[in-house]
Amino acid sequence: MTECATLGSEIQTSSLRRWLAVMSLACGTFALVNTEFLPIGLLSPIAHALNVSEGQAGWAIMLPGLVAALAAPLLMLFSRKLNRRTLLLLLSSAIILSNAIAMFAHTFPALLLGRLILGIGVGGFWAFAIPAGRRLVSEAQSSRAISLISAGVAVGTVAGVPAGAFIGELFGWRMAFTINTVLAVAVFIYQWAALPSLPAQNSLGLGSLLTVAKIKGVRRGLIIGIFMAAAQFSAYTYLEPWLRFQVRLSASDLSLLLMGYGAAGLIGTFLTEVTVREFGVKKAFLGNILLLACSVLIASQLSNSIMAASILVILWGLAFGALPVCLNIWIYQAAPAMFESGSALMVCVFQIALACGAFFGGLLADTQGTSAAFILGGVLALLAGLSIFISQPRQSEIKPQ
Repeated sequence: MTECATLGSEIQTSSLRRWLAVMSLACGTFALVNTEFLPIGLLSPIAHALNVSEGQAGWAIMLPGLVAALAAPLLMLFSRKLNRRTLLLLLSSAIILSNAIAMFAHTFPALLLGRLILGIGVGGFWAFAIPAGRRLVSEAQSSRAISLISAGVAVGTVAGVPAGAFIGELFGWRMAFTINTVLAVAVFIYQWAALPSLPAQNSLGLGSLLTVAKIKGVRRGLIIGIFMAAAQFSAYTYLEPWLRFQVRLSASDLSLLLMGYGAAGLIGTFLTEVTVREFGVKKAFLGNILLLACSVLIASQLSNSIMAASILVILWGLAFGALPVCLNIWIYQAAPAMFESGSALMVCVFQIALACGAFFGGLLADTQGTSAAFILGGVLALLAGLSIFISQPRQSEIKPQ
């Protein structure tokens, strides 16, 4: 049996209940992104409260990525026969715990402990949520399901980062984590009610991960994912201090612009289904990564213009909203019968690249200024574009072991 079985072999539920279940996974990605990226909108107040620099505070973004990179393949190996509903609920509970620890953290190591636990949730949820959602719908609806679940990234950016920055300004950064804890509990309850039983379809092991890694289209997708994630988070992690201290936006304008970034990302996410259908995933992927590269590189040189910086940040959000969807569709097209294993590998390399991007971006931000971190992100995005240009998400005939 393959990992992406036909719809007829899946749970016998109505179309509405299936889409409600898919929506619960989208809410899960929303809560996940809210939690993972919440420190980005609060980087300066967290750094001030816990007596660290903004670059050091970037560890709150970097650490979950490192842990997630290990968690994704390990969870794949050690949860071979575990019902995916149970697994996803356990991973959602890790998001709740992470927020609760951050809420009460009075030292930076305590905050990092909560972020470490979050990394387990990040690695597992990203590896299993999209393949699980894909199982709930027909083949013809797969791109729509992937787009919907991936939309949690954009919605989390819309609501999470700017709302966190706004709440942090009014009530302190701990209140942002408090509200996020309540939100994560609500999402957990929704998933408990909406998700049907999703038995593991086969006993996945190290052989499955090694087999999918041999597929050319998957390997190319992983390389693209490395450059893409490193590009985004070497720059985006330090967007808040760049807007605050170099562009010199007020707190209210900063929150508004971050919300505009997220709203543009949401539009980009839902446009992706159309652009992939019309132009193919390669052209859609290439166009959006080049838009991101140009936006970030030009922004690094225009911090003295509020209008120009704002337009570029919106374009940046539009581009990045599409990229996770493109990457997931690329991996799915390269290995449709091994999508769960491919997703685990993708999460592993993506999160390592995310952590490295945040780390090296932080070094540049502390020593050369945040514009230098933006330049690094733009160059890496151009490398991702080159990788897409010379690659194809060819479907493989290799069968899962």
